[in-house]
Amino acid sequence: MKKQTPPDISKILSRGVMACALIVAIGGGVLLEGQVERYFMRDTRFALERATEYGDPPPNLKIEGLKHTDKEMILKVFEEDLGRSVFMLPLDKRRIELMSKPWVKDATIARLWPNLITVRIEERKPVAFVKRGGGAETTVIDAEGVLMEAPPSATFSLPVVEGVGPEVEEDARRLRMRRVERLIKDLGEHVKEIGEIDSTDSENLRVVQPFKGRAVTLILGNRNFKMRYENFLSMADQLMEKLPNAITFDLRLEEQVTAAEERIPEPKTAPIVEERKARKNRGR
Repeated sequence: MKKQTPPDISKILSRGVMACALIVAIGGGVLLEGQVERYFMRDTRFALERATEYGDPPPNLKIEGLKHTDKEMILKVFEEDLGRSVFMLPLDKRRIELMSKPWVKDATIARLWPNLITVRIEERKPVAFVKRGGGAETTVIDAEGVLMEAPPSATFSLPVVEGVGPEVEEDARRLRMRRVERLIKDLGEHVKEIGEIDSTDSENLRVVQPFKGRAVTLILGNRNFKMRYENFLSMADQLMEKLPNAITFDLRLEEQVTAAEERIPEPKTAPIVEERKARKNRGR
């Protein structure tokens, strides 16, 4: 029968000491981490400072890329963060809030040591005014169908588009604006001559433009916009001479132009003349 070897007390003690040291090290690390975190959160050197004068932006909040976006609207996004450590600022949440603003297409927020926040804004580019019933057009729209109010101080040289107002569903408005953007790019310099674009039927775009003292409607369809438009320009004088009352031209057939003449209403005074004649006859 083998004798049982007594346990090695030194090894047990050694393992115990190592375990205790590990626990102490972990605890110390957690404690140190907590102290460091509290230091960054509470020390005023890391705070997003408030403006010294009312109406001024915070001195360590830098905003870049603004042209048409209201700066006050952007500053309000960071109101909760003023006076607090920049390390407490929720970057993702603030970016989502910025992206919800009408003129903001993209936004980047960065924290820079020790207490600087930089915000870079990429603004949307308007491609047209939106035709609204009654009053001047002050709403602009970008290629993605996002509506924006034009700032009073801004000046845009853009065509007016019908069929993309707020009453149109977002998906339909986006689709229509994609076709309109393609038309604008295809027409190039000719866009300056266009007064209005009708996108109500996205597969059959129409443009209205002044031509020799009248407003004519050109039906351009859904492709080859520049070629069809230039075909009209090359034949316009001849068409106007043959059809002096024409107001609508269908350009969807490259080899042929179909014109619709303006209907001249009957004079409204004719029935009155007849009635007067009848009264005279009765008198006789």
